[in-house]
Amino acid sequence: MEDKGRLQEVDLSSSYEAAMEALSSLISRQKRGTEPKKAGKFGLMFKYLQVAGLDKSISELKIIHVAGTKGKGSTCTFSEAILRECGLQTGLFTSPHLIDITERFRLNGSDISREKFLYYFWGLWHQLKEKNADGLLMPPLFQFLTLLAFKIFLCEKVDVAIVEVGIGGRWDSTNVIKQPVVCGITSLGMDHMEILGDTIEKIAAEKAGIFKVRV
Repeated sequence: MEDKGRLQEVDLSSSYEAAMEALSSLISRQKRGTEPKKAGKFGLMFKYLQVAGLDKSISELKIIHVAGTKGKGSTCTFSEAILRECGLQTGLFTSPHLIDITERFRLNGSDISREKFLYYFWGLWHQLKEKNADGLLMPPLFQFLTLLAFKIFLCEKVDVAIVEVGIGGRWDSTNVIKQPVVCGITSLGMDHMEILGDTIEKIAAEKAGIFKVRV
């Protein structure tokens, strides 16, 4: 029994290392692009959702969507804790992580286990890789992680998912959410100016891109 347990640990570690190598291959340097380029990159998220089988089911998720320069991560964490204390099953997607990638995906207040992370990771990876062979490019890192968060929250059947924007809002991969239950924007400041713009007005306009009609 002890040898079997050790073997399972080795297999899990090996699979995790392979997953980290796979994720590293998706890293790309973000820079400020033209509006058509940003729109085109963002538009691919809908194709990725379709390939992953999430394009219809994502509308079933009750999502709180939060953008901002400062405090958006803590706002998301506080919101999750309050809702969990009210008896709801919660999902939380934030970035970046400090030590382990699993910190970005929390279920009912706890980081997702490595076993669950790897199960959902490789499932999504192989779905996208299959289409990659047909000519569809693999998504950049944050787009992949966003897709993974939606997959996890849907499969785990959370009552509510709290989703933190990566950068900006309007063209952020999390903005494929069409009808969140709540949109929130925390305090704004001069950050990521090479991507969002060099004035507070331009940055505010990008953040406000997550606002939806009647939300």
